[in-house]
Amino acid sequence: MKVAVRRLVLAAAPVLLLGVAGCSIHEQTQRWYPADNGVNAEAGDIGLRNVQVVSDGEGTATVIATLTNRGGNDDELVEVVIGDVTAELADGPVQLPVSGVADLGPDADRVDGFDVEADPGHTVAVEFRFDNAPRTTVQALVRPAEGAYAEALPAEPVEPAETPADEPTGEPTGEAAEEPTGTETPAE
Repeated sequence: MKVAVRRLVLAAAPVLLLGVAGCSIHEQTQRWYPADNGVNAEAGDIGLRNVQVVSDGEGTATVIATLTNRGGNDDELVEVVIGDVTAELADGPVQLPVSGVADLGPDADRVDGFDVEADPGHTVAVEFRFDNAPRTTVQALVRPAEGAYAEALPAEPVEPAETPADEPTGEPTGEAAEEPTGTETPAE
């Protein structure tokens, strides 16, 4: 009888060891952490989530982020500075209504910078300026404009065409020159 018990213990030992060893593989975390690569910050009642910059490394950059307004008053994002360059808010100030969310990025409100020193793989200071909330600066990760971010960058800014200065051509300008019609009577 003792031989049968020994055989049962020897057969069950590997199963028990595998079961016990597997218990410690998945540890539960004790605190919340972001499941993204961006930076999170607070600007008063405005939450900045997953702030990242996409850059080609040659001066063109786009800010990607989500902004949330947990406050009791409407607010708006009025300016963004990437490094030392003021970025262009393509559609003007970004509205942040009470309990509202605004996305910044290539498929949302565009925030683009030109002549920005932002090398992929590094970080760059991004300052957010709001109408009511305090200014907030984060050190955002700079991603290369490739893969999922290949289409994130804007086209280069279009400079307004310069109109040549009016040069005298010897012909009358403005109103057409009046020619006598022969029906006028001379003044006395």
